[in-house]
Formats: sequence, C-alpha cells, structure tokens
Amino acid sequence: MNHIAAIDKSIKEKLTHREIVRKVYLTYPTKAFIEREEQQYEIFNEISSHFSIPINHIQVCGSSKMGRSFHKDSQFTPKSSDLDIAIIDTALFLKYSEIIFNATNGFNDCTKFTGKKGENNFLNYSSYIAKGIFRPDYMASCKERAEWFNFFNQLSLKYKDYFKSINAGIYLSQVYFEHKQSSNIRYYIKSKI
Repeated sequence: MNHIAAIDKSIKEKLTHREIVRKVYLTYPTKAFIEREEQQYEIFNEISSHFSIPINHIQVCGSSKMGRSFHKDSQFTPKSSDLDIAIIDTALFLKYSEIIFNATNGFNDCTKFTGKKGENNFLNYSSYIAKGIFRPDYMASCKERAEWFNFFNQLSLKYKDYFKSINAGIYLSQVYFEHKQSSNIRYYIKSKI
C-alpha cells in the first residue's frame, strides 16, 4: 500500500493523527529510497558516524518520505527536491541546545541569532525549542553552526545527482517528532475538503 492510501485508510479507521504518523512516517519505507536502499544506508551511516548517534535515530520526513509535499502540493522529484532528515536524539538535542546557551551567554547576547537577511531569529529559535525541535537554520552564530552547515553542504554535494540538498533538524524525542508530523496529516485532511 502506498503512503497516501495508507493515510486515507487510517483516516477512515479513525486513527489519531499521531497513530498515522507512527504508521506511515516511522515504519513505512522512504519513497525516495525505494530501490535505492544502499544510498539510504550510506547517507544515514555518514550522519550517524558524524554525530555519534545510533543510525536508527535517523528518520526522513517531507516529500522524500511521502512521495509528495502536502504544503506545496508537489511530488518528490529527484534533483529538484530536498532530503529532509529528522534526527530524533535527546542527547544530541541537549548538546546543541547547550552550545547555543553558552554561545549567547545564557541568552543574554541574542544578537548572534542573525538570519540570512539580517533579521533576528531568537524568537523563531526559542519557539521551535519549546516544541522540542532544534532548527539549525535558526541557530546563533558560532563555530558549531558553521560546522553543521559545512557537513550538510558536503553531504548535499556528494548526493547532488539525486537531491537538491540534504538538511536536518533535531527532535528532543519521538513524541515531538510525532506531534510535528501530525500537523502534516491535519494539513493533508484539510486539503482534501
């Protein structure tokens, strides 16, 4: 059964949004890696080794997981679509949260939360942290931020023949991942009405 059909079936069975996420996001194969399982292993293994985390703490979300983006209403397209990685690891979440805490002197220097267009990203950063999501694009400027993006830029270049880019966020636990992906299920249901 494909991912969308599984969601439709689960909706008819009146499963909760989080049960649907557990079923489809956490146990179904990643659409972008069907018949490319070796590539999935290579990418996951590089991330696992780089961050010293268990390989099973790495999940895929977005159009590469489902085969389509619910928000953009577009299909996953090799070379044009991103690979969105979810790292579900409490220790890594804590490590990077502490790095930012220290880099900003306990959030007393929020000037380091500068975005691409010069805007201050502290409110965005703290909003996501409160939801158990560490968004590197909202990180304060520090050497670890540069290292993060250097790693994922190199990984993206290595797999540019299949993905536009590879990026990742960190989730405090599976509960936070399920909650975030539940919003995609809600969005999908609304789009069908």
